[in-house]
Amino acid sequence: MKEIKSNINIIGGGLIGAATAYSLSRLGNEVVLLEQKPKFDHKKISDKRTTAISEGTKNFLKEINIWNEIGKHAEPIKKIKIIDRNLSNKIYFDNQRRNSNLGYIVKNEFILDALYKKLQRQKNFKVFNNVSIKDIFYEGNRIVTKQNNFNVNTNLLLASDGKNSSIRKIFRTPTYNKDYNKKAIVINFYHSKSHQNTAYEFFFKNGPLAILPMQRDKNNFQSSIVWTNTNEFINSLISLDDNKIKSIINEKIKGSIGEIKKIITKQTFPLRAHLNSKFFENRTIYIGDSAHSFHPIAGQGWNLGMQDLESLYNLVKKYNSLGIELGDEMFCKEFQKNNFFKAYRLYQITDKVDSVFKLDNTIFNNARFSALNLIEKSKKLKNQISDFAMGVNL
Repeated sequence: MKEIKSNINIIGGGLIGAATAYSLSRLGNEVVLLEQKPKFDHKKISDKRTTAISEGTKNFLKEINIWNEIGKHAEPIKKIKIIDRNLSNKIYFDNQRRNSNLGYIVKNEFILDALYKKLQRQKNFKVFNNVSIKDIFYEGNRIVTKQNNFNVNTNLLLASDGKNSSIRKIFRTPTYNKDYNKKAIVINFYHSKSHQNTAYEFFFKNGPLAILPMQRDKNNFQSSIVWTNTNEFINSLISLDDNKIKSIINEKIKGSIGEIKKIITKQTFPLRAHLNSKFFENRTIYIGDSAHSFHPIAGQGWNLGMQDLESLYNLVKKYNSLGIELGDEMFCKEFQKNNFFKAYRLYQITDKVDSVFKLDNTIFNNARFSALNLIEKSKKLKNQISDFAMGVNL
């Protein structure tokens, strides 16, 4: 059977996997990427979701010389308005003190397109599509991934194959899981008023509704909604015709961006979170959604995956500079030390914030009103929270 040798083998070519392949190949490593889907084609992509990119992630993308390609498709978030139940119970954030944005909204397809175009120019990179992993085994200090008709023999295996990671199943790495028994609906749409680079998050009893500003489509104002609610509600909502959906959402968003004019795309997703008990096995590291996933309430899931990558990038750079082989036990444990607690913290924060905002009685409503009012009046607290949104203190 044909065998391909590399320094790094990455399983999964989504947003994190492609970014990992590009950034680590730039360091001079021989990188192989295995993807179960067909070759990426920007014109055929069906996932029309957007990603919120923090200022911290943007800085790393600039470091690896790809932000210019992504940034031209990015709409900056200059303000965030959080509203609990009614318009009088609110917090407004901006970032004038740092003279930078709170984040950026980009369609996933543009991020992937930029990454794969860059990867095509990397001579030390190979991608194999339509691949199914059959087995993983060890040969001395190497790890071998077996496919149907070839093997990849490498120093370091990176699992970037999503929440339902096949690599995690092969190694039987334990996870902590939470099923919220809810769904999120993601809708891209045109609306009548400018969003003025403002993101909104409305908190309701059954879950938050976020409005994320997108770039104009020709002369049309455009945004994306991520709305969490019960399975029954989301299933019934997506079964309605677009006019009824527009009417329901218009009532909820209270004219913040005018009226919804046209729905462009809509998709639903189950709401689950998980955290691996550890982020590594022998010569294997889990990164992004294969290591952790969160309630979308803070919009920081992908940014934490990119922090995993930045940490890995710096670790690989250090080992390369010292001439030390990648992937040994010390390497994997250092990655674990640098990244596990950040993921655990975000897992707990998103889960607890969701629980607090779901409570709906007089006592808790009054307590939330007092807490939000305190934050709104405290410059220090607002600055700390905006730093978190930027990825400064993740």
